[in-house]
Amino acid sequence: MMLLLQDGGHLQQEFDLLDAGGGWVARVVGRPDGTVAVEPDPFGISGSWKREDTALGIVDASGATVARFVSQGLDGRSRRLFWGAVKVGPHWLEHCLRVRTRPLPRISLCTTSRNRLHHVRETLPRNIADNRDYPNLEFVLLDYNSSDGLGDWVRRELGDELASGRLTYYLAPQPTHFHATHSRNMSIRLAGGDIVCVVDADNYTGRGFAAYLADQVEPDNFLIGCRMEDDEFMVVDDEGCVGRYALYKSTFLDVGGMDEAHVGWGYDDMDLFRRLMAKGYRCQSIEPRYARCIPHGDAERSRELHYRDIGRDKAGGDGSVWVNARRSQANIAAGRIVLNDGSVGCGEVIRNFGEATITVRAIGEAPVSAD
Repeated sequence: MMLLLQDGGHLQQEFDLLDAGGGWVARVVGRPDGTVAVEPDPFGISGSWKREDTALGIVDASGATVARFVSQGLDGRSRRLFWGAVKVGPHWLEHCLRVRTRPLPRISLCTTSRNRLHHVRETLPRNIADNRDYPNLEFVLLDYNSSDGLGDWVRRELGDELASGRLTYYLAPQPTHFHATHSRNMSIRLAGGDIVCVVDADNYTGRGFAAYLADQVEPDNFLIGCRMEDDEFMVVDDEGCVGRYALYKSTFLDVGGMDEAHVGWGYDDMDLFRRLMAKGYRCQSIEPRYARCIPHGDAERSRELHYRDIGRDKAGGDGSVWVNARRSQANIAAGRIVLNDGSVGCGEVIRNFGEATITVRAIGEAPVSAD
């Protein structure tokens, strides 16, 4: 382990602190002066490096050892790991440090809302706070022509986030109803991240979610908010996060985004997942600790839709889960995997209360343009 120590005996590197199950806990940064910054620091282990025989420790301001790493190896992706334990209260719990070997990808967490201020004001500030540790992150909030004061609330309560660029607010002034697939496509087209993640207005990300995505999302896979058994999606008794998904933006566009022929509510996410798998992308579930939401009923889901009979438990008409599922199955059976003919999330939006007007155009015609 001492081979990694730089001049002066200090580890001037960045690490991820992982728990015994491989879950991400914190970002660990070795500074030139020998101090160690841990962000976030739930166990209070920020301090300084210290040699301890053949081990490497971290000591706090009083000189007490708060972390100790005694062996090293490689994970399944050949990333170097240092195994040991951190002090949590009176106990020592197994953890490891993993050397960061690549730049942090830019991540966009995308939320769309039409008259869901009562959810956004609970979830968005919490999600921003819970992901402070990840520096290369943006939150994209698309206001799908709400009438509940969402814009006023954002300007009043999240002005600092807007000014810092951490949050970007877009208003789509044309929609008369909520169109889930179009709105999500539009938010992803507007996003600047390499990795994009749809986070519904009622969803909480959990602490460290962005860092978790940076670790788990690869160009050949995607993450979803429901459980999987073999290659089957288990959506019964889900926690309200089935519509959460994360993937590279290029992966999303490789199948033409979400099917904008889907209207109403339901199965649009399953359709996207199945088309991605048909294209050869690997699927894995998001860890449950990151998949939480504010519970609510179907009346809330259907209130802003053009077709309000969502048909969850029975065959329904236009816009129902049943109709959307049949369309998806017919498309996949016919090999129609890439949909929307390049018209993915098109339309006009206003950024940050008049800062710019942006036209999202068809992919085949022209890129996103700003006036």
